[in-house]
Amino acid sequence: MVSADHSGFEIDLVRAIFAEMGHDISPIYVPFGRTARLLKDDAVDVALTINDSHKVDPTLLTDFYIVYQNVAVTRADRNLVITSIQDLTDKSVIAFQTASAVLGEEFGGALSSLPTYIEMARQDRQVNMLMLGSVDAIVLDRNIFNFLKARNDMYANDETVFHELFPITPYRAAIPDPTLREAFNTTLRLFIEDGRYQALLDKYGLENLFNKLSLPDVHP
Repeated sequence: MVSADHSGFEIDLVRAIFAEMGHDISPIYVPFGRTARLLKDDAVDVALTINDSHKVDPTLLTDFYIVYQNVAVTRADRNLVITSIQDLTDKSVIAFQTASAVLGEEFGGALSSLPTYIEMARQDRQVNMLMLGSVDAIVLDRNIFNFLKARNDMYANDETVFHELFPITPYRAAIPDPTLREAFNTTLRLFIEDGRYQALLDKYGLENLFNKLSLPDVHP
């Protein structure tokens, strides 16, 4: 979750970790498919939010540092029943940019060609369009939705429903330099152990989704 001033939980966490290591960061933002190419071309020192779909050399990967869960969100007063991706096909849906590429073949195949489906880079606009009743459902990360909805007092009393159609997914960073990678892992563990990781989640009002995972060795 990133704003024009390069803020948000993920970027703030990574900035703080690297500051602890004695480094500044200069974030750049690229489409989903370009990350692996930039790493291969040695164009970046660190790539964030990496999972298996990026096909990155696993020896470059750090420990898990963040967890996302994409959900479909609807207004509670609409009383919409959505228990599968197919239930979205007769509804107007706005998803985050590249959703049809990253949410799996079933999602992309079912929705990407429908006239009632669009993708949008501005996730604050997604939330506004849902809350104002302009669209039936939006698809985005649950914590990003909670953060953006909470920023607008106008939506404080409007209840919403999360439809958990997608798995919880932990992400790693890719860092080709082995010394830098090990220092990142060590500092990340320090942030987790001394409470700074949770404090940053609390600052943004975010749920710690690591607590919903059953995988070993991923809990902060």
